[in-house]
Amino acid sequence: MKILIDGRVLAHEHTSGVQRHAQEIIKALQDADHTIAVAIPKYKNRYYQQIWEHTLLPFYARKYDILYCPSNIASFYLPKRTKLIMTLHDLAFLDFPKQYSSLFQKYYAYLVPKNLSRAEHIITISDFSKKRIVREYPWTKNKISVIHHGVSSFFTPSNKKKSDYILYVGAMNEIKNFQAVIKIFLLPEFKTIPLKMILPGVSTFTQNDTVTALLSKAQKAENIEIIDQVTQEELKTYYQKAKLFIFPSFHESFGFPPLEAMACGTPVIVSNVTALPEVCGDSAVYIDPDNIHDLSEKIHMTLKNDLLLQKLSSMGLSHVKKFTWEKAAREYLNILQKGTSV
Repeated sequence: MKILIDGRVLAHEHTSGVQRHAQEIIKALQDADHTIAVAIPKYKNRYYQQIWEHTLLPFYARKYDILYCPSNIASFYLPKRTKLIMTLHDLAFLDFPKQYSSLFQKYYAYLVPKNLSRAEHIITISDFSKKRIVREYPWTKNKISVIHHGVSSFFTPSNKKKSDYILYVGAMNEIKNFQAVIKIFLLPEFKTIPLKMILPGVSTFTQNDTVTALLSKAQKAENIEIIDQVTQEELKTYYQKAKLFIFPSFHESFGFPPLEAMACGTPVIVSNVTALPEVCGDSAVYIDPDNIHDLSEKIHMTLKNDLLLQKLSSMGLSHVKKFTWEKAAREYLNILQKGTSV
């Protein structure tokens, strides 16, 4: 059986969770089965990449039994002999339309259900996402599987002494609730504790007057440090040396950062909503993302309890071992090699 993987997102210049999944799972699949081919557009322009998706990719796919598309969408048209298997991470384009351009939202709203109808099998990344997809598109119920992401083996603990800071890693958009992270450290009681809030390698998806004003306050605050760009090695060091990692996101279909923090031996506080309890299990402290006072109390409570910090670190290191790209690749290969609904 000949399998072609759609590598469109590998040509993207900026990496998101969807791109990271594609990079890791394609590498793991190729390591497991060297006969799998990957098609990657030569264009850097994303509009050209989309045109490639619907023109050249189907042309290449005609020689293959299966086309696997790992990044939410697939070609509008495929040869009849080529079976489509795809990964749909979530329905953010429906659930948070304001986070996307009108053109993008309409494009996905038109294309995704057509792809799902055409697909032989659908993979998603959490039970939470599966339930959401089936609720929106009931006909997918009998042809959808859940395969959790892995966590890169690059993220490891260190013997280095913990530094006096709390860490947040994620985009600066409203879905991630980064506003709460900043607002907490602007409170008077946080200005008196000897800990900084560090936000490394963040990007701002949306800018409005509220966000601009908040960022301006943060940049003037002595106990908040926003770092625009960091290397992967620098990011790992930030994870390793943080005293605590917080992630008060409103919505996650999976959530890489909390598990990466766990892999580096750092205690984690996360939201009690969407896929985060499923992914983090009993190895994190949970908060209500709508309640900034809950976040404040849990941060203070955790930092004051050395035994709890040690327990969370130990439990996190054990828990994260469940999430490997090798395990994910085996589950993907099982579906791809069958090439039929399972």
